[in-house]
Amino acid sequence: NEDELLGFVTKINKLYQEKLKRPAPFVTFVICGMQSSGKSTIMERFMNAPLNIVQEGTGTRCPLDTTCIHDGTRKVPVCELYGNELDESWAGNDLSIEEVFTAITEHNRMLAGEDRFSTEALQLVYRSSNVQNMRFVDTPGIITNQGLGRDNREDIKKLLKEQLLKPNSKLCVLVEPKEFSTNSIIDFCKWNNNAIVMMTKFDNKLGDAKSGSKTNLFFEEYHQNNIYPYLIITPTLAREDIDPEALFKERKKLLSGAMGYEAEMFNEWQQSHSRYRETDPDDPVIVDAIAKRMGFKAASDEMRKQMLMDTATRLPEVLRSLRKDLSQYKEELDAFEGRKKLMDPSNLKFMIGNMLHGMCGRIASYLDGDLETAKQFPDSMKDLDEELQEEEDSEWSGRRLGSNVPIEDEEKWRGIIATMQDDSEMPEHVYPNKKFLGGKQFQRAFQLLKATMAEAFPDPHAMKDFVASGAGYLQGGLQRENWESGAGYLQGGLQRENWERCTLSIVRMASKTSIQPGINFFIKHVGSIFRSLFQVALQDMAYKDANTSQLLKNCPFLKNHLKNTFDEMIWDIMNNAAKKTHLSLEPWYSCLDPSIPGFHPNEEADENENEELYQRASDGSYVRTPSKRNLRENKLKEYLLETVSNLASFVVLPKGSDAKEMLRKRERERALSKKNFLPENRTSMINDDETEKILSYAVQYVFALNEQIQTYLNFQINHFVYNAFKEKIATFPQEFTSNDSWEGLIPRDETLDVAINELKDKISGLQESLSDVQAMQMQF
Repeated sequence: NEDELLGFVTKINKLYQEKLKRPAPFVTFVICGMQSSGKSTIMERFMNAPLNIVQEGTGTRCPLDTTCIHDGTRKVPVCELYGNELDESWAGNDLSIEEVFTAITEHNRMLAGEDRFSTEALQLVYRSSNVQNMRFVDTPGIITNQGLGRDNREDIKKLLKEQLLKPNSKLCVLVEPKEFSTNSIIDFCKWNNNAIVMMTKFDNKLGDAKSGSKTNLFFEEYHQNNIYPYLIITPTLAREDIDPEALFKERKKLLSGAMGYEAEMFNEWQQSHSRYRETDPDDPVIVDAIAKRMGFKAASDEMRKQMLMDTATRLPEVLRSLRKDLSQYKEELDAFEGRKKLMDPSNLKFMIGNMLHGMCGRIASYLDGDLETAKQFPDSMKDLDEELQEEEDSEWSGRRLGSNVPIEDEEKWRGIIATMQDDSEMPEHVYPNKKFLGGKQFQRAFQLLKATMAEAFPDPHAMKDFVASGAGYLQGGLQRENWESGAGYLQGGLQRENWERCTLSIVRMASKTSIQPGINFFIKHVGSIFRSLFQVALQDMAYKDANTSQLLKNCPFLKNHLKNTFDEMIWDIMNNAAKKTHLSLEPWYSCLDPSIPGFHPNEEADENENEELYQRASDGSYVRTPSKRNLRENKLKEYLLETVSNLASFVVLPKGSDAKEMLRKRERERALSKKNFLPENRTSMINDDETEKILSYAVQYVFALNEQIQTYLNFQINHFVYNAFKEKIATFPQEFTSNDSWEGLIPRDETLDVAINELKDKISGLQESLSDVQAMQMQF
């Protein structure tokens, strides 16, 4: 029934107004009219109480946003009044009608004294047993007469539009009892076709409309324009420029008898029409469109009907809104309660520790391979160009890593990679255009290092002119290269060229050029990959773990703090890896070992190596013997066959003594084998042919050495970079939470308890209202 529905409306309005501090969800009537058209009087009739001053020259100077709440327990009305421009001494809760009347009067007088109209509304909540649930906004009157003040039509139109843009607003226009063509408010409000129109002060028209024909004619043009005014008569005082207290009492008395007065006036008017028809039987009665709209009750009933229909149709919308609000406030409550917990350093430390354990576990998973994350966060996957750009843009690209390699050499390395990209010479096995995440990025970075090492290998012939000057002398070990020292002479008393010294210098120079900058670049490349994995893990955890998401919201400082600390940890790993990798590689090019696998210097030996030799047999005949090349090839075959045989013997696991004997045998063979490196026949001064030979031997040696170093680097990089990072992230959460000071990281907020209690109150009201809305919707 209607009372039940109105009770429901009251409850929902009260929830929105008092707990949610938002406009009520059901229809709001915005009252608009010319200055002194009776807007405030209409509001007071709805409220059955005088509230707004209407003295000449003052009027309503700001919007009065009023919520009427039917409360059967309030025989004496109780009000709440507040506003941005309202003097604090006038604002408050549990105010009487008299106090509100005085406050509104004084506020309007203040604005009148300043000769201005304000768009800052006063907010009034009015609870009483003799009002129906409704919302009104009484707006300042429109002035078009310059003698009464400045033209404020555009200001009011803007204000009205702002009000009507609010949910569920409806315009209520007050017109004067004048001809349609002369009623300026009509033109002003023609942009709104969904308005309720009230013709106030209709008692001023009664004398001119004593017959049905005159009345019908008067309203004909209104009706032709789809405007059907409600006719309102309200008793007025002869004068209102009296003391506010006396004015309040007099207007209160008039309002209490307004219904009776209005009914009597319209009854007398209709009787005058009947008397006129006695003299002119052809005079028509007033049309139904007029007769049905006489009196304030007819207008209020129509507005009440619209409000009830609006309530019924808006129930689903209100239900959705309440559910959304409930979800939002629960999230806010969780956030506030979470923030309160974080003010305890031990709780903060525990939550950050849990988050970091989860993040570091995710990073380890990415390195091992994580299809789920790659699919869930495709934007986190990167191709080679994106990785290289990220590395180059980082502050690490210009920061010296270790002490072995200048920044300029790393830049040259980046230039080699750029040339490979520009010339489309990037090997396919590097997969430059594939987007990877995690361990596959590390693997690609290593493949890029190996590919670039080949491109970075210097042209040995560029050193041809310096070979003769590359010799040094050997005393107590191999000295560093000394290009300025000139050719060696009488080394150990032997007068001959030191080709080995030159070769070592070439090997050292070529290896350092093609290896050391690449190692530094690789470590920085991988470091930027590790850094990006931290961001992915943070996003991953925030998406999947509500506690992490809440922690980051409550601690806006934490994200950067974690990132900076994680970056420092990565840089320490990078620095350590660079130093140890360079140190472990130094022995590989500090001396020469002709037995290194893959190096076969005699393949380009002296020119007589293919000469056939003959040996005299016991019977006096000559037997052809193998050439030097044949002897070397046969020996190599025997070595390979023996190696294969030894490996095959391991198919059946040998006993300990057999295995030891096998190792002893191979060691004896290596120790007793003869190794040739550079030809022994040399001129007293290095000539061009010999220089070419030295360069050829050096290049072959560097090729073989690089193959061994690349194999060796697999172990070095995996140990010093990859495994070191995985081991470090396993201990990072504990180290981070142990080292940081947690006191004062989140400042104490004394208002949190108040906010938490307010949210709990809102949630309680929303849950109760949701139940009411659902029950009401089922009835409909």
